[in-house]
Amino acid sequence: MSTAPIITDLQKINPSAIIELFTLTTDATLHGSAQTYRFHNGTSLNANGDIIWAGNQYLKMPIQAEGFAFQKGQLPRPTLTISNALGTITAILLNVNQVTTGNDLTGATVTRIRTLARYLDAVNFPTTTTSTTTTETIADPADAETVTYTVTVQNVGGVNIFLLNGVNNPVITMKRGSTYIFDQSDSSNSGHPLRIKQNSGASYSTGVTVAGTQGSAGSSVTFQPPYPDAPSDLRYYCTVHGNAMGNTITMNDPNTTTQDTTTTTTQQVNPLGTPDPTAEFPQEIYKIDRKSSENREVVQFELAAVFDLAGIRAPKRQCTRTEFPSIGTFIA
Repeated sequence: MSTAPIITDLQKINPSAIIELFTLTTDATLHGSAQTYRFHNGTSLNANGDIIWAGNQYLKMPIQAEGFAFQKGQLPRPTLTISNALGTITAILLNVNQVTTGNDLTGATVTRIRTLARYLDAVNFPTTTTSTTTTETIADPADAETVTYTVTVQNVGGVNIFLLNGVNNPVITMKRGSTYIFDQSDSSNSGHPLRIKQNSGASYSTGVTVAGTQGSAGSSVTFQPPYPDAPSDLRYYCTVHGNAMGNTITMNDPNTTTQDTTTTTTQQVNPLGTPDPTAEFPQEIYKIDRKSSENREVVQFELAAVFDLAGIRAPKRQCTRTEFPSIGTFIA
């Protein structure tokens, strides 16, 4: 529990509304089990009228609580009048009285909790939808191309080389964002897997898809150089026989366009402030002293402070003139 946020908020010109909540907790010995009932008598934006605070659900129930103000010389003895229209309180009383005849919830603990609306859980408020649109530059699909190279292998001067569409290991030009298919179905490709790497020697696999076994029907290497990240120092080569079988790739940028992406976020937010399950006024804790009345409409209880029920006076030791004759005497 922290009162500091409450004090700060109350000093503002327009503090948020005070929310009054109640808990009623039975005693395992007196009432058979320790149960906590939570309720409030206010308004709520929830369809069922309940309030959620600190993760706990407080049921909307017509109640009247009065007499909490301190009177000079005595502790308050508030009264709590709760609607019984649905028979909820009567049902609780019946269960309790089966354990202790005529108990009528005597000894149960009633806690008065007060916080501010700005600290209520976000779930109490309507769902809001926020849309955010981001714009990014992408390769223009209209400028994309799909090129297929028929790959064969030929021994030239004692050295195996790749032929692309019948051309000895040519330098090829690609555009980022396009698709290039190296068809290695020809039987001459057997034992000569074509791959992509950087001139530094590092293998490059981003956007590379390998299908089948070289020299067999359906064997291919598909390369889709990503836009805008595909490096400029790429080459195609044979993983078995090295760079000599392939050549360099000249990488160009395509025409570009923009693309808008809209992200929709649905969430519940407390528009009055930030939920805080610890921000509250000092709790006021009372015991039910007796049930003062009950009918079909309402049940009324009289509450008392724990000190009051125990007959404890504060301060416990009092100074009187009988014991201390000098009390009230001015000493020069």
